[in-house]
This record gives sequence, C-alpha cells and structure tokens, in this order.
Amino acid sequence: MRKYFFVYRATLQRFVEYRSELVIDFVGKIFIPISVQGLLWKAVTESTETGRIASYDFSSLIQYSLFSIIIYNLMKTDYTEREIARAIREGDLNKFLSKPIDFATYYFAVFLGDNTPVIVSGMLLYLACAATGILSMNWLMLGCTILATFLGMVVAYMMGFLIAMLAFWMDEVWTLFVMKNLVLWFLTGHLIPLDMFPPVVQTLSRVLPFGYLAYFPTKLLTNQLTLSETLWGLGAVLSWAMVFYISYKLFWNYALRKYGAFGG
Repeated sequence: MRKYFFVYRATLQRFVEYRSELVIDFVGKIFIPISVQGLLWKAVTESTETGRIASYDFSSLIQYSLFSIIIYNLMKTDYTEREIARAIREGDLNKFLSKPIDFATYYFAVFLGDNTPVIVSGMLLYLACAATGILSMNWLMLGCTILATFLGMVVAYMMGFLIAMLAFWMDEVWTLFVMKNLVLWFLTGHLIPLDMFPPVVQTLSRVLPFGYLAYFPTKLLTNQLTLSETLWGLGAVLSWAMVFYISYKLFWNYALRKYGAFGG
C-alpha cells in the first residue's frame, strides 16, 4: 500500500501547489452553489404560509444544502475517469500491466488525493457548526457518516471506472460521462432532499445506489435518521460497493483478454 500512498501524496501536492486554484475550486464547487440554492430556498419558503416546505424550514434547508453539496463534490470522478479512459485509449495502460501496480487502485489513490481539500473543508465546516451550536455533535453518527461517505466514494469511483472501461471498445466515452453526471445531478438528492419526493421515488431511492452518494450521508451528518434507517443505509451502500467491485473485476478480466496493447 505504500506505493499508492506516494501516488496519493503526489496528487495532493499537485493540487495544492497553486493556491489560487484551491480558492477557485472552493468558490466554484461550494460557495456559488450554496449561494444559488440559498436564494432559491428563501424564495420557496417565503412563498408558503408556514414558511416550511415538506418537513424543512429555511435554516434546515440551508444546512442540508451546504453539507449535501460538499459530500456530492466528493463523489465527482471527472478527472480520474477521463484519465482512465485516456490511458486505455492511448496505450498508457501498458506500463501498468508490466509493473506490480494495480491500475484501479492507482487511480483510486489519485481520486482520493484530488478530493482531500474538499474533505478538509467539510470537516472544518462541520466542526465550526458544532462549535457554534448549529449542529449537535454526535460521534456515532459522525463515524457512520465517514463510513457511508467513503463507501459512497467507492461506488461513485467504480461507477465511473466501469464507464471508462468502455474505452476498450469505443474511441470516445465522453458522452457517457455526461449522461452519468446528469443522472447523479438529479438522483443523488444533493439539489432537492429525496424525502420531498413522492413515496414511490423515496422507496426507489432506498434501493438504487444514487441516493447514497449525497442524501444518505447528509441526513446522517445532520442527525436526522433513526438507528434502523442508519443500519439499512450502511448495509445498502456496502452492498452496492461490493456489486460494483465484483462487476469491475469480471469486466476488467474480460476486457484484458481483448486488449491489443498497441496504444495510440
């Protein structure tokens, strides 16, 4: 595992080398989205007689939106999935096959390195909210949130990896990445809490993997789930992580048998 730690460290160093990029990344990924959603939810709640929509008031919607945006950004695999597809398409995969390095683990280390600044920002924000009384700190739920978020990152990474592997047969898979991102944009619950939707949608969200990439960890972090709901969600996201991992192993072994290793 030591070699993958060096990959992680090199990726993190590359990312934080330019401080202006960190600021721009924070503004683009977190500040602007939460500002837009804040204006939207303010207009929506003020248009109702009770100042609430579903079970949320304005402050709880802002709290949910803030953490859901941060957690959702941890699930974005844009850079790594493009690099994986490029490595397969251009033949860079050859150097991984000739060395004792696992291709998927290598890029998972890159994925974690790219997301470390967001993780640090999220933890600092959570501690600030707990210190000011905005959130009540619950160590059990915090631990469950960390576990759920990590498993969600595994699911998101494997999902992107499986799509990137289509580069074994296709010249360009960019359109598939866009389609996947559009699905995640609406179905993860980072824009609108999934418990605002009709019961049939809520039931589907408990079965499909998408809600576990933003909605479930956010509800955990804000202490809004019961113990039974927490255990169900952790079991579901763990099951999906195993399903995607097994799918990756089967698909990868099949693809390598068809790989010509010519590159270019």
